[in-house]
Formats: sequence, structure tokens, C-alpha cells
Amino acid sequence: MKANVFVILIAILAVNTLKAQKKTYDLGLYLGGVNYYGEIGEKKFVSPNRATLGLIGKMNFNEKLSLRGTITFFTLYDNDRDAADGYRGTGRNNSLYYSFENKSIEASVGIEYVPFSLLKNARNPIDFYVHAGLGTVYNDELYYPLSAGFEDVLAEKYGTRTRMVIPFGIGFKTFVGSNFMVGIELSPRYTVTDNLDGSHPEDARLEPNQLPDFSNNDWYSFVGLTLTYRLGKGNDAFCDCTL
Repeated sequence: MKANVFVILIAILAVNTLKAQKKTYDLGLYLGGVNYYGEIGEKKFVSPNRATLGLIGKMNFNEKLSLRGTITFFTLYDNDRDAADGYRGTGRNNSLYYSFENKSIEASVGIEYVPFSLLKNARNPIDFYVHAGLGTVYNDELYYPLSAGFEDVLAEKYGTRTRMVIPFGIGFKTFVGSNFMVGIELSPRYTVTDNLDGSHPEDARLEPNQLPDFSNNDWYSFVGLTLTYRLGKGNDAFCDCTL
């Protein structure tokens, strides 16, 4: 009982501390690339093959901790003919090459934390940050028409669906001027589906169309640049702190 009261008191103190601090806000764009990782095409965890465009916003409780949200527009794509392994890249032992394209919209929220900064004494220190959260992605439900082999098979749409994703990642950011910030970020996404690529349709009528080698849920990864504008207190290097 005493332990529970202690935890509650700590939580209340933490919330009040955050409320007492003057918040700032960052608003801007995310530009970069994305690639999928699963049962189709290349087996590379980070290998962007399509462009992404997104909006990003942050509520900064202090210089270390932020609440962030993103909305990102992108297309997932891959093709067995681009694979370098000895199975997918050679037609799956049957001259059979699968490919897909899946237009997607993702929304996510999470926490961003800066554990340390580089070049602290410089005019524009570089912050290293980590982030994690939860999100959803809206895109098509796909399947592959049955084939006897010796052809290229493109995934076809049979519906749409919203799925949960778990975003996390790392990055570096720094001020450019008094209120603009630029950053570079790597952000993988773990999904709760194995059918971003059409390899494992969940409709019972399409069970015969499931590929025989599905094993794990699909991933996709973003690599890109952020450009944001700080609303509120900007870079200390451009502030007359005696005022």
C-alpha cells in the first residue's frame, strides 16, 4: 500500500513539474524515403525505394522531453526481381516473380527524448534523440492471383484496412538560425500484419492464395530529413538572456 502511494505521489509530482515548465512547439515537414521488409523482394531492412512526405509536430516540455505526432504519406513497393538472394531473385524455383505496390497513410504519436548533445559549447549544439510510440497505417488489402509459374505476378487489391504499427527510431537535430531546426532520422515500423505485401491475405476465401513461405509480420522503415519551426523560445545562441 505504501509503495502504491509513493508511486502515485511521484507521478503527481512529475505531472506538476511538466505543467510548471514553459512549453514550446515545433511544426514542420518530414521528407525522405521508405522501404518495406517482408516476404517479397529485397531482404534489406533499410533500403529506401520510394519517396515519403509527412507533417510533424512536437510539444516540447523542456529541452530533453517532447510529445510528437506525425502524418506521413508514402507507397510501399518491392519486386522479387530486385532480390539478390538465391530464392526470390531466381524465381522461387519456378520462374515466378511477385511484386506489389501499396499506397499508404500513417498517423502516429509518441515520446521523443534527448539523452545527450554533441558540440555543447558550439553556437548550434547537435541533439541526439530517440523516440517511440504507437500509430496506425491505412492502406490496401492485397492478394496474388494463383499462378502455375513462369510469369511475373502483381498483387491485386481486394479491400482496405487500418492496422496498428509501432514506430521507434533515432535521430540528430540542430538549430539553423534562431527558430528553424533541421534533423536526420531513421524510423523503423513494426506492424501487426503479415499482409502489407499481399503474401498472407486474411480473408478466408483467399486462403489458397497465401504464399507458402510467410513467417513473420511485415516491417517498413523511414529515412529522412525534418525541417521544423520553433514556436516559443528559440535557440539560446540568438537570445539576449540578460533581458
